[in-house]
Amino acid sequence: MKMDDVPLKVKLILYIGFSVLIVMAVTTAIIINTSTTQHEDLAYKKSVEKASNYANQFNSDMQSNMAIARTIASTLTVYNSSDREEVNDFLREILVDNPNLIGTYAGFEPNAFDGRDAEFAGTEGYDSTGRLVPYWNKIGGTMFVEPLLDYDTLDYYQLPKQNEEEVLTEPYLYQGELIASYVAPIMKDDEFVGIGGVDVSLNYIDEIVSNVTAFEEGYAFTTSNTGILLSHPVHKEWIGSKTLDDFNDSEISRMADDILVGKGGHIETIDPTTGEYSIIFYEPVRTGNYSFILVIPEDDMLADVTALRNELILISSLALIFMAGAAYMVAMSITRPINDIVSNFAYISNSALKGDLSRRAKTDVEVDFRKIPSGLNDILDSLQTYSDELEKANEELKSLDQMKDSFLSNVSHELRTPLTSIKGYTQNVYDGTLGDLNDQQKTSLGTVLRNSERLRRLVDSLLYVSQAQAEIIEYDFKEYQIAEIMNNTVMDTIMLVEANDLHIQKKVPSDLPLIVADEAHLVDMLNNIVDNAIKFTPPGGMITLGAYEEEKYLHITVQDTGIGIPKELIPNLFRKFYQIDSSIRRKYGGTGLGLYICKEIVDAHSGEIWIESEPDEGTTVHIRLPKSRSTVEVSGSKE
Repeated sequence: MKMDDVPLKVKLILYIGFSVLIVMAVTTAIIINTSTTQHEDLAYKKSVEKASNYANQFNSDMQSNMAIARTIASTLTVYNSSDREEVNDFLREILVDNPNLIGTYAGFEPNAFDGRDAEFAGTEGYDSTGRLVPYWNKIGGTMFVEPLLDYDTLDYYQLPKQNEEEVLTEPYLYQGELIASYVAPIMKDDEFVGIGGVDVSLNYIDEIVSNVTAFEEGYAFTTSNTGILLSHPVHKEWIGSKTLDDFNDSEISRMADDILVGKGGHIETIDPTTGEYSIIFYEPVRTGNYSFILVIPEDDMLADVTALRNELILISSLALIFMAGAAYMVAMSITRPINDIVSNFAYISNSALKGDLSRRAKTDVEVDFRKIPSGLNDILDSLQTYSDELEKANEELKSLDQMKDSFLSNVSHELRTPLTSIKGYTQNVYDGTLGDLNDQQKTSLGTVLRNSERLRRLVDSLLYVSQAQAEIIEYDFKEYQIAEIMNNTVMDTIMLVEANDLHIQKKVPSDLPLIVADEAHLVDMLNNIVDNAIKFTPPGGMITLGAYEEEKYLHITVQDTGIGIPKELIPNLFRKFYQIDSSIRRKYGGTGLGLYICKEIVDAHSGEIWIESEPDEGTTVHIRLPKSRSTVEVSGSKE
């Protein structure tokens, strides 16, 4: 049959119906895909944030516990009174003052404490060796002391001895308690003489994590880095006895491999507990060898997404039906304005395909055709409503980010006041203002002062980042000699330099020109760079601060004889929170903010900063700052 033989009514129905179907189908598909993808991303982000938040909470606990073990070890390192009763009193008081601990202990090598092991052999509180190995614990509710057991073979003593570094043991059962040990070596004259440590029950982790929920049916549990279950809301008998590999699931085994090396992520598999297809998120606890795991049934997590998709499909289906009916009415009426309506509809559909839902069909047409543009406008209004709701959800996410930044700023401000008092009073005691100190006390207070200064820098770094994000940082630019600023840096860092058995020197000509700078921020910048040099330079190394004049700039260098940096990693060093070694076992501390802040400060001074380094050959940080305008003009006139 020729098209000329087809009735005009059928032609109109075919042409208009087919056009409407294609345009609306494509537009609807784009909108459905965009909307559902945004909802899915939001659901995934909420789940990852929850897993990360709980992981950070336990990470803080682990850091606190290791800090107590470190305090015991550092205190006994500088302790020279050789009084065993004092050591026992010290361990007992720490156990009393820290309810979260179930045990505190110290263990010394044979005759390493006072050379009197033979006098105490077999007496109360000692084993047959007479070594000072007191273990104060309150397992069972009553506090008592007994000698450490199996220290000649178990990891809690042997690993710190062999590696001469802090150790967090794998979870193990002791007298019915699932516990972990935090241990730090006691070193004197660079030789291992013993350990100081604490034991923590892991039952509290199960109590907290078992009550965590996500969406409607999600739950959480924790594991050690080797996959041993430390908590579970349902199967308590698995705690301490079952590992992730015991589930014989390839995806769970892949998760176990990631957890072993401290990686986070998510997998999709059948949940062994519920038998439902689930999404499992896992995040490492950076200080300890643990991971927080969140299990959420996929149907539960994507319930809102599914509901939204169904609603959009229903609306789109109704729209298609409505437009087909409108096309049929147009075909039946056979009126002249049909071409205008089709043209207007194509214009609107093209805009919708490009993401513009603000266009509306013209309704000033013949009464017979008025329902077509009105119906299309209703559809666009509905789609616009859903688009607005998605935009509102995105704005709420931005608001949450702003709340997080505000919280960071407030916490940093609140920390500065007590930290200033702590440092001030400690300095008074250290200076002898409140009385004379013996050498051991002064050494300990020196350690406190150095670490309080590092803590102040950390707080200042966090505060700087929050202020930078809020764009409220103010600079006070004046003319300065770079030598004065470098002198301040040397004074600020000399205690830390000496404590790490390093040397620092300046190579600054006396006739350097002035620079226009904010002194406080420039000192902070140099302090951050020198602090990095101290951190990555072995004992006996040298840190050199230099400066020389260029045509329009003053070129500053900070050179060290440290371990160096691989070339491929240098471009990432100025990123916020970037750390070369971010594993849970990393040797060097830090937040990854120092060099980021340095670049912000240099940028504010219209300068530039870069790094040159080779592994095992040291590192040089270059800073180029503009000279004072008056200095440039004077040198120019001389030429």
